[in-house]
Amino acid sequence: MGKRILYLFILLFPFWAQAQDKENYKIEIKIKGIEDSTLYLASYFADKTLLVDTAEKKGKNNFVFEGNGILEGGIYIVVGQAKNSIFEFLIADNQDLKFDSDLDNLIEKMKVKGSNENALFFDYLSYTNIQFKKLKAYQQRLKVLPKTNDSIPYYNQKLNVLNQDIADYKEAIIEAYPKSFISTLFLAMKSPEMKLNSTGKNDSIEAFRFYKKHFWDDVNFKDERLIRTPVFHNKLDYYFSSVAHPNPDSLCIEIDEFLAKIPEESELYKHSLWYLTVKFDESNRMGYDAILVYFVDHYYTKGKAPWLNDGVFSNIIREANKRRNSLIGKKAPNLVMQTLEKIPQSMYDINKAYTLLYFWDPNCSHCKEETPKLKAFYTKYAKQFDLEVFAVCADTNLKEMKEYIAKNKLSWINVNGPRSYTQDFHELYNVYSTPTLFVLNREKIIIAKQIKSDQLLNFLINYQKTKIRTE
Repeated sequence: MGKRILYLFILLFPFWAQAQDKENYKIEIKIKGIEDSTLYLASYFADKTLLVDTAEKKGKNNFVFEGNGILEGGIYIVVGQAKNSIFEFLIADNQDLKFDSDLDNLIEKMKVKGSNENALFFDYLSYTNIQFKKLKAYQQRLKVLPKTNDSIPYYNQKLNVLNQDIADYKEAIIEAYPKSFISTLFLAMKSPEMKLNSTGKNDSIEAFRFYKKHFWDDVNFKDERLIRTPVFHNKLDYYFSSVAHPNPDSLCIEIDEFLAKIPEESELYKHSLWYLTVKFDESNRMGYDAILVYFVDHYYTKGKAPWLNDGVFSNIIREANKRRNSLIGKKAPNLVMQTLEKIPQSMYDINKAYTLLYFWDPNCSHCKEETPKLKAFYTKYAKQFDLEVFAVCADTNLKEMKEYIAKNKLSWINVNGPRSYTQDFHELYNVYSTPTLFVLNREKIIIAKQIKSDQLLNFLINYQKTKIRTE
């Protein structure tokens, strides 16, 4: 499903383009020593870069990007013929810009005309370049020192001072130019400072809670220029990969809280909603298929993505509906199918603490690896966990099914999927490949899915411990 949604992103993307005012931009670039005959102008868009314009060399070292319509604010990149980034700059105030430098030391020799924002930007880059050279020198010295060397605290202190100097430089710009785009960028890049507790010690749990609570405090969600930088997307991805609680229900709550911060008509909102939809849809983590269903029920069918074209919208709804019946926490739909003796067998008739619902095929190569593992688990632990296997053969060839079961001595409940008295199991359980394994409790509630046989023991042990604690 992830690949399908990702493919549709290509169809969706052009619908995000916005009309531009009829004004002009002109960006003149002069770089001494450059050999490229053509330069490209690109812009960030979240985690991507988009080609904006092309400029041929004029004279010895001169290039001019110009055109009708203003450029959307953000970070832009001057790219060489070898697809190498030559330098970045800001579109924030004026769009009649001049950059003059030397390839030998491009950042520190950069002269800017027509933009106070870029003057600040390159002053910052020049300063940090100098500081990073010092940092690198100290780090290299630390690498060669023995761990017991007395100079280690000295060099660590030097590193701390340099890092603090860079942070102070940013803070000085933020204080002096609070309404500038560069300040918006620096604020968005900030991380909450860890706080000490009342005893003066750093409590890791409380520190993390504070960090999480204040993670988005300095991001201006009303400034759409952030979408044309890597800053916003990187922060978005980091939060939902490493900070947010990974439980699907908790994630849905945090997604709601996050999206509520952003104006729904903004590019930041569109990107965030779509990116998180695709991110969790592509995850193989158990239970994450419920997140797409949540997105559909609380966003896509609620008119919160009017920019989606009809094809993408219909595909998402269809995919979510296929998953609804077999989500973790839902009661598993009953299956009534013929046994080898052509007798109807209902899965609901199984009176065990656990039912392992196993979809397989005698000709499936992966099934030939998984089925013996499941048999070994069943033989060893069926009584201990009071469980039964309801094995649904997906193949229509009853002869091959019988031969495989007899040869491998599969003594659990065997039924033939195509010979069913209930709705097609493919639709009920969204099963279109084998092997696929579900774990149901006594009430036939799905407690695990797409799990492997060698994961069953740990899962059931942990599940029973959790069950005891919550009862």
